[in-house]
Order: sequence, then structure tokens, then C-alpha cells
Amino acid sequence: MHVGQEMVLSHLWRRDGLAPSELAGLLGVEPPTVTNMLSRMERAGLLERCRDQRDARCTRVYLTEKGQDLRGPVERHWKTVQERAFAGITAEEEALLSGLLARVRDNLTQGPEAGEQ
Repeated sequence: MHVGQEMVLSHLWRRDGLAPSELAGLLGVEPPTVTNMLSRMERAGLLERCRDQRDARCTRVYLTEKGQDLRGPVERHWKTVQERAFAGITAEEEALLSGLLARVRDNLTQGPEAGEQ
């Protein structure tokens, strides 16, 4: 797997059949970036793109069995990484860090005018 593909899988595990534009929004990347990721993942047999049955102009992304089967191993790996990252950190410290990082993310995603208060 390549960097970022686990996030595509994660969103599809929660809601299979997303449009590429929806994935781009959820991932915070440009649509061409998602298109390239999806092409690589499709060639690897992890997902397939199909025309929306209600709107032929729209494409939907669906996981294959191979893509579904990666859920357990990927989630176990995430858990291991999280345990390693937060080793020796109290629950209170983890909550504080999470809140601070959320604030930083919000600052960066609100646009330049948000910082001019």
C-alpha cells in the first residue's frame, strides 16, 4: 500500500460507494490526487469504479473483497502505531494534545481571513 491509501480504504469501509469528489473532500485533497490514488488501488484489485445507476454522469467507488479483507490488518496496524505513539502519555495529556491538534487543523482549514481577527 502507498501513503494515503489506508485513508481511502477507511472512508470506504465506513461508507462504500462514495463518489471520487466526495472522497477528495473527506481527504482534504484535490480531485486529481484522488483519481491517481484510485487508479493505483484499482490496478491492485482493492476497489472498482462503477457508473452510478441513477446518474450515469457520476462514478462510485466500491471496495472489492480484497479491499474489504484489508480492514482487520490495517486497523490492527493503526492500533499498534497509536499505542507506540502514546506510550507514557496520560489520558489527560492525550486529550489535551488531541484538542490542540484539532484547533491547529481548524486554523489551517478556515482560510486566510480567519487568522485576521
